[in-house]
Amino acid sequence: MKAGKIIYLIFSWALVLVILGFIFSLSAQDAEESKELSDSLVSKIFQWIELYIDGELIRKFAHMLEFTALSFSLYNAIFVTWEIKTAPIISLVLTVICAIGDEIHQIFVPGRAFQLSDILTDSIGAIIGIVAYLIIFKIYLFIKERGNKNGSIKTV
Repeated sequence: MKAGKIIYLIFSWALVLVILGFIFSLSAQDAEESKELSDSLVSKIFQWIELYIDGELIRKFAHMLEFTALSFSLYNAIFVTWEIKTAPIISLVLTVICAIGDEIHQIFVPGRAFQLSDILTDSIGAIIGIVAYLIIFKIYLFIKERGNKNGSIKTV
């Protein structure tokens, strides 16, 4: 295996771990800390775009975005490690398991609770991440193939 691929594999799995750590750290905040962080972020966004959006909607969107990033990075790590066609399904299943684990974790955090709606939101985020990866990968393959036909891009 080439050194570049090994570095890419390490980076891919490290990114998965960083995102998981980020999700865990946000879930470990008690209800008051979490609300303060969300409200602070929401007020900055409102000032920047000069538009009012419900804070709860922002929180749901942020939750979905976290799991979009997780499924995207998991898909990438799984695909580059094993090059299997079931990578999207495996990354979806693992991301949903992480979402369930995140909600179970919140049972033990003061003021937080297990919410099925968050698992659904996270699962939607996971699907978005997988679809985004598939689209970006198809674009990459198209550009690579087109470049090879024109002789301007070398294959690795």
